[in-house]
Amino acid sequence: MIPKSYVFLYCVNIRMRFFQRLLLLVPFFQLIGGAFIGLDIVKRNLQFAAASYCDIGHLVDWNCKQCAPGIDVKAIIPDESTIIVARDPVQNATVFAFRGSVNVENWISNLQFDVVAPYDDTDVKVHKGLYHEYLLYKDEISAYLVPGDQIVITGHSSGGAMSMFFAYDIYQDYDVVVYTFGKPRIGNAKFAETASAIRHFRVTHADDIVAHIPEEVLGYRHTGIEVWNYDDTDINYKVCDSLEEDDECSNSCAPIHCTSTSDHLFYLGTAIGSASC
Repeated sequence: MIPKSYVFLYCVNIRMRFFQRLLLLVPFFQLIGGAFIGLDIVKRNLQFAAASYCDIGHLVDWNCKQCAPGIDVKAIIPDESTIIVARDPVQNATVFAFRGSVNVENWISNLQFDVVAPYDDTDVKVHKGLYHEYLLYKDEISAYLVPGDQIVITGHSSGGAMSMFFAYDIYQDYDVVVYTFGKPRIGNAKFAETASAIRHFRVTHADDIVAHIPEEVLGYRHTGIEVWNYDDTDINYKVCDSLEEDDECSNSCAPIHCTSTSDHLFYLGTAIGSASC
């Protein structure tokens, strides 16, 4: 007869091996900041952000390289910044996807750093130019909000900036999750502090220059939990869950190596931009 102590140890060993196998799934489904993040969902929202750069006709027909199947497109808002509004059954949510600048180099060279205080709390200051760009679309996109709906907001580059401004306006009234890719800094420390109530996964890539402008020395701070895709694969990343920018993630390239525009146009193995549609 096998002693009960042996049976107990055998069961413990089996359970340990089970949890060790679960740990192998951590890069794909990791608990951070009290919220689950699935890499498959991050990539799905990257698809929406990448699709926003594609030809309007292809978006209306929902026939583009990054157009995921099964999507119910509610609206395509064409302008300086294309915006996709769609119902995604996989996320059981209405998705708002904002396109960024088509010409990154020109956008960077023309970027101004003035701030404005548009909220009731005048200590909250945000980037003037990017905020005014968001205001051009605020009323039109708000018309697609449905009370009680789950809202997912995503965007790349300056589209990530508008994603956060939209989320900041509605997060107290809606269940909102934000995924941004290569988002610039858009507000001061007080904005970052108050925006910390928003579930925001801020994905960065290697030495992407846009994620490091405007500079911190000018008083700008990032928002959200950073997910740093530190190489050109679609599986390797590091999570930095802090209100302050963490030198263990993308800020590790500061102050002199965060200069890549090519890293800005390639996230999680996906090329982004009009040329990649």
